[in-house]
Amino acid sequence: MSKALKRDIVTGFFWSFIGQFGYMFVGLIANIILARLLSPYEFGQIGIIMFFIVIARVLTESGLSGALIRKKDATEIDFSTVFVFNLGVSLTLMFLLILFAGKIAAFYDDDELKNILIITSFVLLINALQITQNARLVKKLKFKKKASYEFIAILIASLIGIALAFKGAGVWAIVIMQISTAIILTLLLWVFEGPISNFYFSKSSFKGLYKFGVNTTLASLLNTAFDNIYQLILGKYFSISQTGFFYQGKRLQEVPVKIITSTTLGVVFSSLSNLQDDSKKFENYYQRIITLFTIAVGFICLVVYFYANNIILILYGEKWLGAVFYMQILIVASYFYMQEMFNRVIFKVFNKTEKILYLEIIKKSIQAISIFIGVVFKNIEILLYGFLLTSILSFFMNYNESRKVQNNFSWHEIILVIKVGMISIFTVLIGNFVNRIMDLGGYQSFFALPILLLSFLILIRIFKVSRLENDIGTLLKLIKND
Repeated sequence: MSKALKRDIVTGFFWSFIGQFGYMFVGLIANIILARLLSPYEFGQIGIIMFFIVIARVLTESGLSGALIRKKDATEIDFSTVFVFNLGVSLTLMFLLILFAGKIAAFYDDDELKNILIITSFVLLINALQITQNARLVKKLKFKKKASYEFIAILIASLIGIALAFKGAGVWAIVIMQISTAIILTLLLWVFEGPISNFYFSKSSFKGLYKFGVNTTLASLLNTAFDNIYQLILGKYFSISQTGFFYQGKRLQEVPVKIITSTTLGVVFSSLSNLQDDSKKFENYYQRIITLFTIAVGFICLVVYFYANNIILILYGEKWLGAVFYMQILIVASYFYMQEMFNRVIFKVFNKTEKILYLEIIKKSIQAISIFIGVVFKNIEILLYGFLLTSILSFFMNYNESRKVQNNFSWHEIILVIKVGMISIFTVLIGNFVNRIMDLGGYQSFFALPILLLSFLILIRIFKVSRLENDIGTLLKLIKND
């Protein structure tokens, strides 16, 4: 590995983290203020609408940006082809959403949903104008620029949304904020990174990129649909306010998840792609990274679970306590989900994306059964525990298939995930015990946080999961010496 590449990887990790942290921080602050000003019902309306928007986004992107990043000799024709394709698909999907907006609103017996969906659908067209510029930045490991553009966009859009909420705009404050974010980011990318130099669609280029993109797109489509379908089910069979609780619990749970996956997986994919022809170096990097990744994820998830009630009270207030259960189940599921996403890097690096689609079909079949049972019995707990079970099974299936790709099956990673998971459970039990004996109720329970951290680190050492200082040092040496 060249010195320039090593420097780019380290710099990429740093700026990717800083950028995602800044973006998520601003978004979180805006969401907190809006949650204080708006009701669970209004966020429930957004939750329903966002199902259709995120599904359309997956289809618009079509996994082709990932194909551009992976392709070592991507040309301007490749970038132009992806741009033209994305633009065409986004226009088609936008018109379909506008066409069916009335029927969707009637299904939920909420006329306002029609106009919300029509206006929000324009985000698809705006986002299509920025996908290739983003892919170019990631491919060149220019995460500092990418982070700057995203931060500026979310900051300005959040100020607009908050101002509208204070003016009494209601749910439209959220809608305008989302559209503003997309517009500002697109303008920044086109002004500073330049527009597409060619407007040309190459069939041969598309066929080459399509093989990679089609599998990841269909897999992402299944994953996104089932991940967000709970918003539709809760809104139809329970109440739109329940959708609001789920939506907000999910938003909070996604803060640490998105920071970790966006900063780690993007940089890891880009850097490991350069090591795909050297199995020994690939394995050395991968094993060290996955160990530290699992430990960090385990601790973050246990803290969010332990303090879920306090987090909701502090950030949103008592009217949002209905989101606590959703937040706790989702953060436990995200522990396994993030492991699954890490394993997917292997499929992408070695161009075995058909495996991703194959696994998603199996996993979603299992999840569909749990959803059906939850709807039949009209039981929210069955719905959520079914989602958790699917996340656990998904990790094991992904791990098994990913190691087959490398022809190097090992129980190491499975044992690692189980150990860290059990340590997290033990740490939560210790925290509950400390709260009881010290009578730490409400916000006083935060005094137990140092005990949680110390207990977690001690158990990591006792169960021989890792000697953190050694693993970090070894990883730094690998980066330095390769």
